[in-house]
Amino acid sequence: MTEPSDHTMDSASAARFEQMFAGNHARMNHQDEQIGASGRAIQALVTQVSELTSQLQRLRGPTAPAPPPLVSPESPNINRLEPRIPTPERYSGEPNLCRAFLTKCSIYFSLQPMTFSSEESKVALVMTLLSGRAALWGTAVWQNQHNCCSSFQALKQEMSRVFDRGVAGREAACQLADLRQNNNSVSDYSIEFRTLAAECKWNEEAQWDMFLHGLADRVQREIYTLELPKTLDGLVELALRVDARLQQRETRPYQAPVGDFAEFSGYRRVNTVSPPNDPEPMQRAVSAGSFHSLVVARVRNSIAKSATDLLP
Repeated sequence: MTEPSDHTMDSASAARFEQMFAGNHARMNHQDEQIGASGRAIQALVTQVSELTSQLQRLRGPTAPAPPPLVSPESPNINRLEPRIPTPERYSGEPNLCRAFLTKCSIYFSLQPMTFSSEESKVALVMTLLSGRAALWGTAVWQNQHNCCSSFQALKQEMSRVFDRGVAGREAACQLADLRQNNNSVSDYSIEFRTLAAECKWNEEAQWDMFLHGLADRVQREIYTLELPKTLDGLVELALRVDARLQQRETRPYQAPVGDFAEFSGYRRVNTVSPPNDPEPMQRAVSAGSFHSLVVARVRNSIAKSATDLLP
């Protein structure tokens, strides 16, 4: 009884397996058909795209050669070495030096365009160069985020308003008109004169007259005996030479005349003590006049004697 039952179960299992295999085979065949259909559709699309491309090329005509790639011009700042220059000197708030300090900063930034490419870097450098009362002011405006810290130009204008007291325009012209050499050297006088002249708009002729007018009397007396230059530069150069000659004359030790002229000499050593029998001022004046007359007479006699010796 048992053996027929087992045989029946094996037959049923085999039938189920055959049905499963048949179903799987049918599904696989269906998938193959779908894959084949998809491949044929893709191939048809490729063919259509190729035909459309050919038609477009025929409509456009011959294909133009591709333009060469654009090469962007090299930036002038690339690979350009910036000059190594010292930073401007620190500024402590002197009224007459504010304009000079800001001018140095402007020149420094113009020579370092890559290093100081942003306004913030320029403002930061100026702040680090402030000292004394100028540093106290700079700290206040920086911490309070004042508008002047937005750019170097704004900071420059604000610093000029706060610190700059340098003369310009009419004020410089007034000071130039009142300028005198006095006991200063011509070098110091000419530097101050040219500094003020650069701030006003006088022409060279007016500057020439004013420079000559401001010279010390001792220099003017020497210059008037010479041929005066027509330019301001020539007049300044002449005044410098005359002043140097006068200084040498004052500092050079005196050498007594040799021969018969020694007794007629009216000169004395500088800063020497007068002898007890020093004549009175009036007598010295007479002596100087007599000396001049005697020198002229002696020269005339020498010329006459020379002419007599030449006669046969």
